[in-house]
Amino acid sequence: MGGAVTLFRVLGIPVRVHPSWLVILGLLTWSLSVGYFPQVLPGLPAGALWLKGLTAALLLFVSVFLHELAHSVVARRYGIPVSSITLHIFGGVSQLEREPERPGAEFLIAVVGPLTSFAIAAVLALATALAGPGPGARALMGYLIAVNAIVGVFNLVPGFPLDGGRLLRAVLWKLQGNLQSATRMASRAGGLVALGLIGLGVVRVFTGEFLGGIWLVLIGLFLRQAAEGSYQQLVLRDVLGPLAVRDVMSRDVIQIPADLSVDRVVEDFFWRHRVSSFPVMDDGRVVGIVALDQLKQVPPERRAEMAVRQLMRPLTETLVAAPADPLARAFEKLTLNGLGRLVVLDRGRLVGYLSVKDVMHVLAVKAG
Repeated sequence: MGGAVTLFRVLGIPVRVHPSWLVILGLLTWSLSVGYFPQVLPGLPAGALWLKGLTAALLLFVSVFLHELAHSVVARRYGIPVSSITLHIFGGVSQLEREPERPGAEFLIAVVGPLTSFAIAAVLALATALAGPGPGARALMGYLIAVNAIVGVFNLVPGFPLDGGRLLRAVLWKLQGNLQSATRMASRAGGLVALGLIGLGVVRVFTGEFLGGIWLVLIGLFLRQAAEGSYQQLVLRDVLGPLAVRDVMSRDVIQIPADLSVDRVVEDFFWRHRVSSFPVMDDGRVVGIVALDQLKQVPPERRAEMAVRQLMRPLTETLVAAPADPLARAFEKLTLNGLGRLVVLDRGRLVGYLSVKDVMHVLAVKAG
């Protein structure tokens, strides 16, 4: 997800947090602090209630992280690279770089998530029964037991891209022998589940449960978009699958020196070549990309004194591809990095340039 920040790595997998996570963290903390904990722990000071609310919300996301980590560990056992685990407003997602090759692998990768949530609930329930914790710890563990059980059950709903939808896809794939057809049917089921959640949310809004209803509507909209997007992504992967970046990239790349003034860049490059971005070079290395839209940030009277290195977007992993990278993976980067451009590097040397327009041309040719 665009805008996510990497917090740490586990087993080499970046664990990221999307800014929207802060919204749900705040809402959960508030809800627990003014709703759940005052009911089960009456008389507790307000500060202690808020501390328990924050602790419970954070531990919930630890549980979500463990759920996603389980998906990632099993995926890697089947040789599927995992680019990241991202926590966001609707929970979390493990970003697998390709689809499983067999329905059995898909089934196991999907089922391990809900099983992990149920296992967390079971371990906490057993610990509560054996340890006999005090009222505060019992209330906290009771919440985590219930919410992990709910997460496990909800994820088993047979609508793609929920885990239950992936289980459905695995079964259909096994029966039909066709991943694309199975994905289409599971995505349609996901769309129906999403419509059901939206409808239930609307009913709850009009029966007085405004916040809960709105939340269900938002989850339904998110699932509907995710179901449609997942199927479209699979179709794109099928079309682009045989191709690598080197098959599509532009090899004659016009470069801009990092110390060139912005007004010279406008006159000598943007006007002359009629393209919307250029790689920026410093001492033979690519250090960034400068795009036409960035020029709007600089008043005309300052362009003579400002070097392009002050304006460019510095080079990061989101702006880089290798010649042998699958085109489908590069296209995902193109659509998420905010520029729609990638520099293609071979052992640090600039060998090409790739744009969304290049990939769309390939899709148009394939469709024709």
